[in-house]
Amino acid sequence: MQIGRTLVGLCLAASAAVFAAAPADAAKVPAPAMKARLAAKVPVTGLVRAGNALVAVGDYGTIVRSTDEGKTWQQAEVPLSTLLTAVHFVDEMRGWAVGHGGVILATTDGGANWQLQATLDEKPVLLSVYFADAQRGYAVGAYGAAFVTLDGGHVWKPLAVGSGRDGDFHLNHIFGTRDGKLFIAAETGVAFRSTDRGTSWTKLATGVSGSLWSGLERADGEVVLLGMSGRVLASRDGGTTWQVRETGTEQSLTSGIALANGGMIVVGAGGVVLRGSGTAPYQLEVRPDRQNLAAVVAAPTGAVVVGGQLGVERLAPTK
Repeated sequence: MQIGRTLVGLCLAASAAVFAAAPADAAKVPAPAMKARLAAKVPVTGLVRAGNALVAVGDYGTIVRSTDEGKTWQQAEVPLSTLLTAVHFVDEMRGWAVGHGGVILATTDGGANWQLQATLDEKPVLLSVYFADAQRGYAVGAYGAAFVTLDGGHVWKPLAVGSGRDGDFHLNHIFGTRDGKLFIAAETGVAFRSTDRGTSWTKLATGVSGSLWSGLERADGEVVLLGMSGRVLASRDGGTTWQVRETGTEQSLTSGIALANGGMIVVGAGGVVLRGSGTAPYQLEVRPDRQNLAAVVAAPTGAVVVGGQLGVERLAPTK
């Protein structure tokens, strides 16, 4: 097993120590991402909206950006060629991306140019990044790796999320809700919640045993976790209790977005796309290419873009 590619494999191929930016060392400067004529076709692991732009990250350090609703894409300047796994923006200009080797990239121009902001000690495999504001951010990953920054990503300190056996789970995705809670989707049906900005964490009883890959908050405040075997878990009490909703598929669900109209779009392995209001039945679509999808985002005018094995692509509107 290639650690840290737990989710990436699905989607692309079927201490008080302070962690800060590594010092400049010409002998250790990584090679920048190679410019590719078809960069938008490189396997994608993360996809996000930054103001009116869309930004996707993926393999080989590739980051692409679109300013026309995903019709065309331009490759960004990236200083390394490692696998990038996730991306998050706090506004239209400031964003962060994470990946293998404990790398944390930052941009201040909407994703056109990126800098290596930090390389965490022991080089953990990072799988998700979330910033509550321009200063406070979180990065999580394989084997319980979890970190917090209070200065916009320059200095990172470790977080203790789980304890005992729970402290070794892969932390697949971290996200926040409008009331300030933090949630982490993890392995073997485990999820964690923090109500004090990450100082302490509670293990949640989800009632399932399969890995959870992602999560989101819907427009009405409902919290949703997505996982193996087509599972959608929904909570209306801030994660205390969960309801398992049928989706019509047993494919792993990897990413989802909440729509302003109360709806939700979820994507997953095998070309699965689910659309619905959050309650069953969902409208299930299986794309003809059946390629694994890892990410989904809605453009400003409502166009939906997905990312996965075959790069980024606009979804056809529903009939």
